[in-house]
Amino acid sequence: MHDTFLLNKISKSLKELCEKNNIRIITQLTIVVSYNSHVNENNLQEHLKEHNKELLADGFKIIMQREDMEDQTAIIHSIQGETFED
Repeated sequence: MHDTFLLNKISKSLKELCEKNNIRIITQLTIVVSYNSHVNENNLQEHLKEHNKELLADGFKIIMQREDMEDQTAIIHSIQGETFED
């Protein structure tokens, strides 16, 4: 698959964002990719289940949007979930 690199970048960025913002569990992720991208809800969900399973809630949902943008680029538009309580 040509978008393995992009899937890995999304996974890594998601971990970093969750750590930075004290997000413990993700319930919903909205992401924007290129019209030409092979990344879709199914392959992204499978990739995240394999690499970020500790962050995903049961029933985790991905909302995928497509825009005219560079290939191999993704924008994490929003993350919904639960934060760590101090």
